[in-house]
Amino acid sequence: MAAWGIIRKLLLFCFFLTLGRSISMGVEPSVSDLPTNHARIQWQHPAGLVTAKTLEEIRAKLKDQVWARSIFDATRASLEPWLKVSSDKLHTVFPRKRGNVYHDFSCPTDRCRLTFDPFSCDSFVCPTCGKRYAPDVDPGVYHPGERYHGTLYDGWVCLFYLTACHVAADFGLVAAVEPESAAKYAPRGIEILMLYADTIDGLKTKFDSDPVMNVLLTYHREGDSTVLFDLARAYELLRPHMTPTQRTRFERVVLERILNDVMLEPSYRTDSNNTYQWHRTIVQTALALERADLIDWSFGFGNAAPERLPEHRSIRRILATHFRPDGAFRELCSGYHLYPVHALCEFAMVSRGLAQMDPKRFPPAQYDLTSAENPQGRVIKRALTWFIDMAMPDRTMPTVGDSMASRAGMDDYYACAEVGYRFFGLKAVGDYEQFRKGGRSWAALLYGAPEIRQEATPFTSSYLSSGWVSLRNEWQSNRVWIGLNALDAGGGHQHADRLTLLSYSQGQLLALEKATPYNEIVTHDLARLSPMHNTVTVDETSQKPGATLTGAELPKVACFFTSPMAQIAELDADHLYPQTQEYRRTVVLVEDIYVDQFIVRGGKVLDWMFHHAGAAPDLSVALKEEPFAPASWLAHGLSSARVGRTDRTWESRWKINDVTSRLTMLGAAGTEVWALQTYPVDQAVITKDSPPCQSLCVRRHGDSAFVAVGDAWRDKPNLQAATQGDNVNSLRLKTRTNSYYILLGAKHARFEDGVTVDTDAAVLIVRNHDALVLCSGRSAQIDTPEGSLKIALDSKGSLAAELAQGTVTYETGEDIQYETVGGENYNRQKTSRAVQFSGNLWQISNQRQRVTGQTANR
Repeated sequence: MAAWGIIRKLLLFCFFLTLGRSISMGVEPSVSDLPTNHARIQWQHPAGLVTAKTLEEIRAKLKDQVWARSIFDATRASLEPWLKVSSDKLHTVFPRKRGNVYHDFSCPTDRCRLTFDPFSCDSFVCPTCGKRYAPDVDPGVYHPGERYHGTLYDGWVCLFYLTACHVAADFGLVAAVEPESAAKYAPRGIEILMLYADTIDGLKTKFDSDPVMNVLLTYHREGDSTVLFDLARAYELLRPHMTPTQRTRFERVVLERILNDVMLEPSYRTDSNNTYQWHRTIVQTALALERADLIDWSFGFGNAAPERLPEHRSIRRILATHFRPDGAFRELCSGYHLYPVHALCEFAMVSRGLAQMDPKRFPPAQYDLTSAENPQGRVIKRALTWFIDMAMPDRTMPTVGDSMASRAGMDDYYACAEVGYRFFGLKAVGDYEQFRKGGRSWAALLYGAPEIRQEATPFTSSYLSSGWVSLRNEWQSNRVWIGLNALDAGGGHQHADRLTLLSYSQGQLLALEKATPYNEIVTHDLARLSPMHNTVTVDETSQKPGATLTGAELPKVACFFTSPMAQIAELDADHLYPQTQEYRRTVVLVEDIYVDQFIVRGGKVLDWMFHHAGAAPDLSVALKEEPFAPASWLAHGLSSARVGRTDRTWESRWKINDVTSRLTMLGAAGTEVWALQTYPVDQAVITKDSPPCQSLCVRRHGDSAFVAVGDAWRDKPNLQAATQGDNVNSLRLKTRTNSYYILLGAKHARFEDGVTVDTDAAVLIVRNHDALVLCSGRSAQIDTPEGSLKIALDSKGSLAAELAQGTVTYETGEDIQYETVGGENYNRQKTSRAVQFSGNLWQISNQRQRVTGQTANR
């Protein structure tokens, strides 16, 4: 797992893609008669990601900031092995062939990343199982004949190319920051650059009918552009120390060759999440080559303006079309949201350096995405805040879609944090504990603020119009979060995971998502299916993948309403399965407790899935071992399963560090409770350090309403009892200080203490005798031994009301109370509603109305 994390962060820093010298494709340049004199330099260098001003800022940070000096010293230490290795050894180990995707550098036994040593490729060892393998071993990741099929050495070659270019850039940066050390660092950096030239000079490009799949060094444009970006920025820093002949050879053989063969097309026609990276690399390389035409091509100006190239995915077009109004990237996956936005933030920094170099030719209002004068910067800000509006209290998110890690934050995709904080005012990244402790990145030296300070951040529930709800409540210093997925159809990285539920409490992620391992095909495919998500699988058949949903299949958020007492959301996807007439999830969050109702009508077998952190849980129902079917759901987990059968209320408890997490499910006839251990959270295969994930499958036959209550605590539970009313869709919660009566789609309910409730609302919550929330209805009546209360709205809608010392404070609104955009909540009330309170339960002397969220136009 540690090896995976190190490589992932390396790749994140390196994921910057390319462009080239000419828009013509498929012509290999001849380099046999290179001129010996380099053309006169006309632009300011270094340019792009690192400029002269960047170097000044780095020196100031090194003088004043402890974290900066620590990172700089650590980077210099990491360069020592590359300094000490002999030239003969470096020349010998430097690959002379094309590699393939780095996933091939995986242990054939347990799929862990093998130990990467850039100076040794004779054999490779697994850090987990200790086995050693020859370089020609097939890891078994891909089948023969597949594009990505390769040997362990092919994977090692990819990692070498991705690593060495980054190292060369580090050599150049250290030499530029401390000119007195240039004689030590620059020669080895230049040597690495010229070794790339030697290798590329001897390789033929593998062209493909799809230009995106052209490949020279690694596996296709994604990998090669990553290499080119770092080579281009390394060249910008090392060029003062290179001879004219070296500069000419490197520009022609390396920069122009990769641009022409791999990066350039007459126009980009794909909406790939890598397009941002390609443009970033193109502009960085164009700066090195002093090619204004390529810069305009990437930005979408001049001959590449939309009116001249209407289909070209330039940066201008991307920022106009690739993001939803709420800031969501078109893929609509959180794991594949930060990935492209990370590249977009790095592009913004390249654009800033470009405009600073020549503001007359490249005016900031058009080219600098960080400029307040450039309206395209607002798109980036919304994209950053979309993630924060989704995120858990620790500012991370489970992946909700493809990702090689089960959760991520802007501290992983650090360009988002550094650029967002400094240039877009995103103060929320100050919440990352890692940053507060000085754990910044190398990127922070390049373009981050000298200090990131923690500031008070709002903790309100969010409704994102692209189909996500985050319910949030703080109770006695415990921040509780529930994430609910009703995302629109997006790109191919989406999963069959609609109406999934995720939970966080007591500082722990509890109900969770798992990673999507890319180096184990069976698990990779299984990870995308409904049984691997916290939703209901109907008739043992997965939902359709999110990207393929159309029309009535698309889920929707039918209700979202918040109040000081409760946070509420209802998600509907009645036609997600062809055989269902109703498929809905309603969640209520009160205090530190959530109530979850999942109703399904249609289908013969219903499997309510719940994947949880921690070791095996304790269940209140007696279990015995039985075979579980479908057995394929247990691939790379444990084949043994235990089952208990009960018609009564039951509970499950997990222990995560010092936190106890509890799930209480109300009784229903014919319930089967399966305790499963599925594939690990962050790894395809079970190892000592990656145990299986604890999973519950609650199986019922025929129509059913699953009603569960979740809570967590460290010392003592706040929830004292959860008891069913006189029907399956009603329950009473008893906490240390309050009683809550909850109806979820029920019209009438009677509770054990004699309270009865009638309503036409989709959701009704009554707290003691002093507060209530009604969603999507017009009326409610509460009868108690102490008196009665009747509520009437003049039109269907939602209501929250609280009584204190004779004053009723209330709010009415639409079923969707407000929408969250750019970190702000905008009220969506279209019509004001009159409300009447009658009866003798509430003695009302005054009424006061409130509105939640901003009402100004955004």
